[in-house]
Amino acid sequence: MKRVFTLLLSLCTALSLAACGSGEGGGKAATGPILIKLATQHPTEHMAHKAAERVKARIEKETEGRVQLKIYPANQLGDASQIYEEVIRGSVDAAHITVPESYDSRLGAGFLPYIARDYDQIRQIFDKNAFLPKEMNKMHEKLGVKFFSYFGEGFIGVGTVVPLENVTKPGTEKGILLRVPGLDVFKFGAEELGFRTSSLPYADTYSALQTGVVKGWLGGPPNLNYYGFRDVIKYYYQYNVNFESTQYVMNMKKFMSIPEADRKVVEAAFVDEGQQSFLMAESEDQMYRKKLEEAGIKVTMLTTQELEECAAYVRANAWKRLEKNLTPELLSGIKASY
Repeated sequence: MKRVFTLLLSLCTALSLAACGSGEGGGKAATGPILIKLATQHPTEHMAHKAAERVKARIEKETEGRVQLKIYPANQLGDASQIYEEVIRGSVDAAHITVPESYDSRLGAGFLPYIARDYDQIRQIFDKNAFLPKEMNKMHEKLGVKFFSYFGEGFIGVGTVVPLENVTKPGTEKGILLRVPGLDVFKFGAEELGFRTSSLPYADTYSALQTGVVKGWLGGPPNLNYYGFRDVIKYYYQYNVNFESTQYVMNMKKFMSIPEADRKVVEAAFVDEGQQSFLMAESEDQMYRKKLEEAGIKVTMLTTQELEECAAYVRANAWKRLEKNLTPELLSGIKASY
């Protein structure tokens, strides 16, 4: 009887331990899959949201569900500045946003006027192994953030209600007052091209164009000119003066908490999608320029030589004015990338 009682007691103890999930294996099973909360600023119809869905599908497939992604689009978790702050804190795991310059003014270097002349050059500048992405990784890392890749969204041009003067001559008066975003990287580039500028809020731009307060605006690729301004602008000039880019970032502690093999999958998914974006952006630019023309807007393309002349002039003049915030070292490194 004593032997039977001892066996029963041992069996009960074993079952009890199994039910509680003892040991390392039991603890892992209890935690379930790793969830990454990805916050974005893009609406669901934007190509960037479709890219986020591809990132999600790839990560979940290649980790066999061990890592899962939940996407919060269209600023559901706050605007870009709020989201980046939460990524630093770790309350938001990852983000696809325009990274604010409040923590380091150099984080906005991707918007440099004529950071690239055209798509051949932009793919070189934003290549994952190029100077700028490597420097960006160092800047984010100091803030406790993992940088994956830039994401290209299109070359910015100028939409106007009247034709421009001296279109292809940088540094020469263009004949209009131009609305630009209230950042020096946009203002200085436009001024060196030959525009007089006004930093009206974006929300007031449409009515300002209607009433003649300004005669043109800078701040968006062809798609934004089409969706937001096709009923008021009559001309569109593809100056490529700035490039619309966003960034894939992630809280560093969260990233490092993922097992190494799955961590590589996560990084590759974000990096590859970011690098692929420049081909998608080029295609979108072409598509929406065609739509602008179909809407009755005259589209002017500058030749490679004309773009190079504008780029050389603006880099020589506007970049000097930006050295204080972006540092000579960073600008020299970017110049050496061409």
